[in-house]
Amino acid sequence: MIFLYSIILACASARAGTLDGLPPALSTSVVVPTYLTLAATVHDYTRFADGGPDANWYVGFNNAWIVKLPPAPPGEFPRAFIGAKIGRAKTRPVPDKPWLREIIPGKIYIGISQAPAWSSEQSFFLAETADVPAEADAQNRVDGIGAAEWFWAEVPPSMISSTDPNYLVVWSPTDDFVSDATAPILAAADVDDGDGPAQAWNNRSILGVPPRSPAGSLQTPISNIAPAIAIKLVPPAPEDPAVTVDDLTLARSGERVIARFSASGENISEAWVESSRDRLDWERVSRYQRRPPYVFDLPLSRTVAPGQFLRGAARDISGAVGQSDPIMIPYASHP
Repeated sequence: MIFLYSIILACASARAGTLDGLPPALSTSVVVPTYLTLAATVHDYTRFADGGPDANWYVGFNNAWIVKLPPAPPGEFPRAFIGAKIGRAKTRPVPDKPWLREIIPGKIYIGISQAPAWSSEQSFFLAETADVPAEADAQNRVDGIGAAEWFWAEVPPSMISSTDPNYLVVWSPTDDFVSDATAPILAAADVDDGDGPAQAWNNRSILGVPPRSPAGSLQTPISNIAPAIAIKLVPPAPEDPAVTVDDLTLARSGERVIARFSASGENISEAWVESSRDRLDWERVSRYQRRPPYVFDLPLSRTVAPGQFLRGAARDISGAVGQSDPIMIPYASHP
């Protein structure tokens, strides 16, 4: 079988072949990132991770997903990312407060290689489940519910081959993630598999690490469905700043801080709030927000406390990041 892959350039699909009046499918944009996927576009991955039956497509300690993507097209790509679309993070009752629920903590990793085996140097942190949209619960209130999102890990561009196929793998080192009852779900897309060899596989024999040897790595071929795993290649950045973050304001509301800011640029993909004690080392202290308005409700805690500094940050789809000027959280005034 043959999975249809795509190289997505602006709004054009890069399926083999061209249409009259359109540029060749493998041309590349000087502004918009180029995506390599098994489906026609990154927006086709709507199965399993948004809702409905999940078909056991969990990202697990014992469950890895593998795709074979084509060589990168010609072009200058100073930045490269590998990513996956993930959703339905699971929750559990908060200890001593069973009427509240919290995300089951865990990590998701992704790997890139030109063979179906991955070393630790070819493995990269992708996401915390705290940042993955949560699965709804019919009986309980759950915060952070939403559709699955794409997460990206930056890798050296030299790791993406332009001459050989690129094998990607997604898994979790979290030993609690051994079923769809506890683990997040990988999205998928319907594809026309044709009659050629497989381009995607599932491996349920791992134990917290990806396959280290090609032997037995490609365990179960997948037909008609493509896992949501992709490569993003970024062209050279323009000379002007790509992302600008302004108008940061902070307000106290009881034991919480409300942070607001604006972010401008082309194709802003996510925004967040960072905290620092010395304005040198910064730590993200909010969830990602992927749509404006950028307003964050932050509880006063060790990382967000009077005397510390906060700043807004935002990133575009090319990976460029902008930050606002920092503001110190004021101490509460006393009469």
